[in-house]
This record gives sequence, structure tokens and C-alpha cells, in this order.
Amino acid sequence: MRIGIIMHPYGERKPGGLPRIISGWTEALLSVDSRNEYVIFLKEKPSVPPALPGGNWRVEVLGRGRFWLDRLRRHTPCDVYLFNTPVLPFFWKPPRAVVIVLDYPYKYLPARNFFDRCRRYFISWYHHLSLKRADHILAVSESTRRDTIRFFGVPKEKTSVIYHGFKKICELPEKPVSLPEKFFFFAGTMKERKNVMTVIKSFELFRRSSPAAPHRLVLSGKNDGRYFRELAAYIRSRNLQDSVLFTGHLSEPELAFAYKRAEALIFPSIVEGTGFPVLEAMGCGLPVITSNIFGPAELGANGGAILVNPRSAEEIAAAMRRIVFNPAFREEQVKRGFAQASRFSWTNTGRETLALLEMTARRRICFLAHNLKKDNGGGVLARNIITGLRDSLCAVASVITAVRSDFPDERVMFSAGWFYSLRNILVIRRVIKQSDVVHTFDLFPYGLVGALFTFGSGKLLIITATGTGSVRYLYTPWLYPALAFVCRRAQAIAAISSFTRREMEKRLKGVKILVINPGIDPDEFKREIDPRKTAAVRSLTPFILSVGSLRFRKGYKYSIPAFKVVAERFPNLRYVIVGKKYTDKEYNRIRKLIAENALEDKVLIFHDLDDREELIALYKAAELFCLMSINIGHDVEGFGFVFLEAAAAGLPVVGIAGCGVEDATAPGQNGILVPELDAEAFSQAIISILSDDEKRKAMRTASQRLAENFSWPMKIGEYVRIYKTLLPPRGA
Repeated sequence: MRIGIIMHPYGERKPGGLPRIISGWTEALLSVDSRNEYVIFLKEKPSVPPALPGGNWRVEVLGRGRFWLDRLRRHTPCDVYLFNTPVLPFFWKPPRAVVIVLDYPYKYLPARNFFDRCRRYFISWYHHLSLKRADHILAVSESTRRDTIRFFGVPKEKTSVIYHGFKKICELPEKPVSLPEKFFFFAGTMKERKNVMTVIKSFELFRRSSPAAPHRLVLSGKNDGRYFRELAAYIRSRNLQDSVLFTGHLSEPELAFAYKRAEALIFPSIVEGTGFPVLEAMGCGLPVITSNIFGPAELGANGGAILVNPRSAEEIAAAMRRIVFNPAFREEQVKRGFAQASRFSWTNTGRETLALLEMTARRRICFLAHNLKKDNGGGVLARNIITGLRDSLCAVASVITAVRSDFPDERVMFSAGWFYSLRNILVIRRVIKQSDVVHTFDLFPYGLVGALFTFGSGKLLIITATGTGSVRYLYTPWLYPALAFVCRRAQAIAAISSFTRREMEKRLKGVKILVINPGIDPDEFKREIDPRKTAAVRSLTPFILSVGSLRFRKGYKYSIPAFKVVAERFPNLRYVIVGKKYTDKEYNRIRKLIAENALEDKVLIFHDLDDREELIALYKAAELFCLMSINIGHDVEGFGFVFLEAAAAGLPVVGIAGCGVEDATAPGQNGILVPELDAEAFSQAIISILSDDEKRKAMRTASQRLAENFSWPMKIGEYVRIYKTLLPPRGA
């Protein structure tokens, strides 16, 4: 994987918090990751190249200018980009982007004038655009995360909190600085949000209440700007020039010197997403007085720092007195500070960020399906394909269905009348827009939705054609043009059987359709079953078995009279039918048919069997499997999962030719297929197998051998090859 890091600002002679955070984050990633490739993007050519760990990185310079970030599109492409502040390119949307956000001071502090207000409107709009485009937002604190959600309406699941580490400055060689013997210390930029004026006023109160204390106040940071001039003017007006000292910007060795000699760090920011000085001071054994709001409160939690109301000079002064005049308290505060600082490290930051980047860079597939239920053939097909592709491609799967199941993170958006719901349409559109691939199950309606919402986007559209949903609607005059467009728009169409492909090709000339049969888990039928369930099933033997919903297309109208003929030859034989009710009308029709044939004690229907183990026990105890599916117009049997399940259980099978069942069987080897609607041939096929033990034994062996060739890993592998052929390589 190739990761791009926008390392800006970089190369400042006197770096503040932001450049130190960005460079620290970059070093952290490179320190923990030697596997991936990194491209470090700089705005301009540095006078001193970055000194970063490892050898798996290189630098590319984008150049100065108003839209310099948009030049990324002409440089080395990356799988995922790490931005900050939070700003993304103005015109170009990166394929994957994570953005680090620190804070939003302009949302809290008043504007100075009209032009400042206009500038803030633009910044807010640009931040909103960038956050909307970002795939994930990395906040440096919980308070920043809350503000991101509050101010910009970002979904919570799109955000994460990763605390940054800090450099153990006091382990660096010191560089002496001219400092008083006893002093309180402030480190940071001279900005209004750093609340330096309140620090000065707090020191005034401290001196007024403790005139004998020899302490002074040392303020480190760049000595420039409007706010600095206001501070200097206030100090002169209060005759504090000898007590309040400005050092200007201090380098890290100079900071180490100051931290080791200060009485305490005072850092009561009124708007602050994080706060390097808080961690650095605690790591140096220096007591910290900081804000009880925003990021500093989180860094100084667990008693690591003294948390105060940043707008209360009295509260800050009281904390200063407590540190000076209570040595035991100061010593305890130092211990707590060390313990709290130990919770933060750049190594943890690097590992957590790498995991987030790798997650964000994963392929995203949006699956559209009717259902993923375990008791439905189409649901089993979709569930296994989705799970297999997600795991094989290490992809992020978004699943939108019409019927709820127990599948994780499933969105039910295609319920009845969904196209009248603007909310549903917008959610579907958003999920598809965020995906690399849209994979639908059947042409209508899901293939049509996928084609419409990906039109002109360049996103891949892959369709699994399962049967009726991909055949019937091709014969609907007003839908045919749209579905023909869908098939030509799709990059790949995989029919689940040769029969389904043939039926589609009758209406689609020149469209390439592959065949990928569904799979099965043969090992599921080799596992031991609860003896109690086995005993209950054996009480039904001997019996033949049908598994399929209680609907007309499953052919019970013909298989039940056919069984009557079989029962005359084998009086002790029963016929067990397992299937969900399709409609009460059809269920009652089947019951009436059983009564008309005087088979009430021989034909057993299990319409509420939800236990998978019990179903497998029935398969394994049966004499053979049979299902007399019929094609009603263009409502067809696309494949026949149950024939594969029967094969895995080692059962001979009897089915109908001229439908998808042909691909799920090996006629003449593991069973017999007879012409559609031919009940006599159906009954004779069953009799011929039950009458010949050698034939039944040979068919059992052939069934088990056949099932081994239909394992899900093999079938998923065929889909994976399609994806890898169509998807561009990583970093392209």
C-alpha cells in the first residue's frame, strides 16, 4: 500500500504546535511501519530535508500557489492520503483521505472586524467541504470530535480519536537560557485563545496575595502580532516589566532547560484541541495548571494536572499558591503527572493511525440484494458471496437489502415503496457514491438501481444473475430497454447457471455473460449432530425428502401424486417436505392435494423448521432427494441449492431437466433428471433408484464427489479473479 502524507507546515525556523504535531505523526507512522510505501508531500523545497526514520519513504514537492494541494493529482498516486488542519484539495477529491483535525477556535472567539468575519465564513465553508469529502476524520481529542460533529454535521461513525504522543524533551541535551531562579512558566504562541492575558492577571493576584514569594512569570513564544502588543502594553501599564518576562521562541533544548527549573507550567487555553506543553511538562516532572475544558482537560485527566476554569484568574492563582506553599501536594502532583504522561506515546499514535489508514484504504463494495436470510436460496447465495468477497479482498462491505436478516451492518432500504422515500434514495445514493464497486443480485430492481446511481461515475458494476429476477423482466416491454442498458453498463455479469445464462442470452445479443455456480460447505454435512435430533429424525424413516418453499414453482402439485405411485411400491415409505409457507392459499392447496390422494399419514410437511442441524439430520437420514421444480413462463428455477446440499449429504437426487438444476447435478451419475411436468417419469425415476441398492450406493458416492467440487472457496475464487481483473492495482 502507498500512503501519502501532506507534511505542511514544514521547515519553519520557529515551529509551533501544528508543524510539531504533523512531523511527529509522520515520524510515528514511519517508526512502526516498514511494510508500506510512503510519499511525503511538501509545499516547497525545504532548505533542510526531513530527517525521518526508515527507508520506505520519499519526498515530492508540490510547489507554492493558491491551489497547491490540487497538484497532488499530477504526482505519484497513493491509496490513501493523510491531510491536516482540516484542509483537502479545493477541486480534486483524493481516492481515499483521512484528515487530522485539531480544533476550531474561530467558532468560539469573536471576529475582530468585517473582513475577519468574512474570512471565518470562508474557512468554515472550506472545512465543511473538506470534512464532507474526507473518508475518515481523525480528531486529536474527544472535545475536537464533538465539535466536528456539532459544527459540521459529520456522522459520529466517520470520526475517531487518536491522541498524539510527545517528545521526551527533558531527555535532550539542555541549552541554557537566562531565567530567574523561581518562576512560573507558559509555553505556546501569543494568541488570544492561549489566554495569556489571564495568565498574567493570575500572576498579579498570586503576587498580591503572596508578596514574599520571589517568583516571576516567564512567557515563551513568538514575540510578534497584535495580541503580543496588547500583552506588552498591559504589562507596562501595571509596572510588571521586572516580574513578567518574554523569552521569545525557545528551541527544544532551551525548553528542556526551562521545564526542569520552573515551579509549574500554566496553560489555561480557552480553545485548544490538544496541548503539547501539557504532556511535555508532565513528562519532565513539572506540575501543570491547565484548562478544565477542551483537549487540555483530557491530557491532564486522572489527576495528572490541576484543572481550572480558564476564565477565572482567581482559580488559577489559587492553584499557583497551592503548588508553591504545599510541597507535599507539589510532589504528589509530579507523580501523577508522570503517570498520566506515560499513557501517551508516539508509538501508540503510529500504530493506531496505521490501522486507521489501512482500514480506510480498503476497497469498498456496495452490495444490493433482496435478502440475506439463511432459510432462502437467494439469501444464502448473497450472504456467502458477500462474506467471501469481503474477506478475500479485505474489503469494506456495505449491504442494502429489502428484508432484514441478522447480517452485520445491513441497511434495509428496499422495503415496499422505497422509491417514494427521498431519505432512502439519498442513503442508497450516498453509500454507492462512497463505494468502488457496486455488486447487485439480479437485474431488477437492484441492477437497475446500481446502473443509475453509478452512471458517469466510473465505478464498477458487477451483477450476479440468479434466475427469475434476471430473466422475467427482460420480457417486460417497458423495462426491457432499461435492463438492456444495465447489462451493457455492467463490467461483469455472472449467471448462477448455464440455464440462466441461456435464458438471458435469448433477449440480450452481444452481452458477455459468465457462469459461476453457487457453492456449498461440504464439511457442514460431515459434522456430528446432536443425538437427540438424530433420534427424532430416525423415527420418520424410511422417507424421501424435498426441501423448498411451499409455492407452485416447486412442483408439489405433481410430486405428491407421483409419490402416491412410489408409495404403492414401497408401502412403508414416507415423503417429508421442508419449506416455508409462501402463501396460505398455496399451503392450503397442498394440504388439500395430500388429502385427495389419501396420503395424510405418509406426506409430512415441516413449514416452520428453523434449526439448521435438524435439516441436516433430515438430509442424512433420507433415502433420496427429489424436487419437481417447474418453470412458469419466465419465473424459473435459477439453480437449485438444495440439490447441492443433498449431494453433500450423500443422497441420490431426482429433479427436472431444462432448468438451473442441471448445473447442480450430474445426471446419470448422482441422480436422474426427467422432463418437466412428467409425474410418471418422476415416480419411475425414484422407484428405479430405491429398487437398486447398487445404483443407490454408486449415486451416493457420486453425490459426495460432486459436492466437493462446489466448495464456496472455489466459487469465491472465481469472483475474486473478476474483481482483480477489473479493479486498478493499488496506488494506480
